[in-house]
Amino acid sequence: MDIRFLGVGEACDSSCGNTSILVSSNEHTLLLDCGFSVPHRFFALCANPDMLDMVWISHFHGDHFLGLPLLLLRFWEMGRARPLHFIGQPELEEKVLAGLELAYPGFSKRLQFPLQFHVISPDQDQQVMEFQFKVAQSEHSQRNYGLRVTVNDKSLYYSGDGRPTETNQVLMQDCDLVIHEAFTLQDHVPGHSSITTCREIARRQQIQQCALVHIEYRTRVQRTVIEKMIADTPALFIPEDGDVLSLTP
Repeated sequence: MDIRFLGVGEACDSSCGNTSILVSSNEHTLLLDCGFSVPHRFFALCANPDMLDMVWISHFHGDHFLGLPLLLLRFWEMGRARPLHFIGQPELEEKVLAGLELAYPGFSKRLQFPLQFHVISPDQDQQVMEFQFKVAQSEHSQRNYGLRVTVNDKSLYYSGDGRPTETNQVLMQDCDLVIHEAFTLQDHVPGHSSITTCREIARRQQIQQCALVHIEYRTRVQRTVIEKMIADTPALFIPEDGDVLSLTP
């Protein structure tokens, strides 16, 4: 499993792209979230319109899903023919099509490739191609699902947004990589996690690797403070836009 951090920032960070992760197995490719800035970063790497197989949407805030109209437009321009699969909450199809209609009225009727939607909930797992999906709801201002995705005996957990619950932490257990929102230094913003919380969970769950993403832009510039906070927890690291990790079997 190969992991590419297309972006690691939050909605208002002009120095980083919106948090989005490209996950590749030997056969298929999955995009985790698609906010405002994601399509340009994706297409800077992708010249093949059929390269992407699946898109996961954690929740319906703009920096996590409002890049989809541009993603679909560009695929159409490039002549994509293969179905594109979407995995997410029950409202996923309605929200994706509404966003597309708002951005480009009438355009959905011109798409020459099918959009296939797969609904998931905490009590109903999904498998799409060789990717297995399990979710748990976090504490956020909008319903957000933390995701455990497993392929080729390797698992990663992607938080989307939100403070982790006990069920989120269960999904993190034994994952090869956790990618978690760490909005602030401490837990003082309702509905968001923090570097302190991620540090505590990484220690308690004995997480192997934990990437801190979606750090609030005024917090991110306190790099020296952050590095001191995580220095005693080797599992924690702060990726940059474009970084790549390989989880080998």
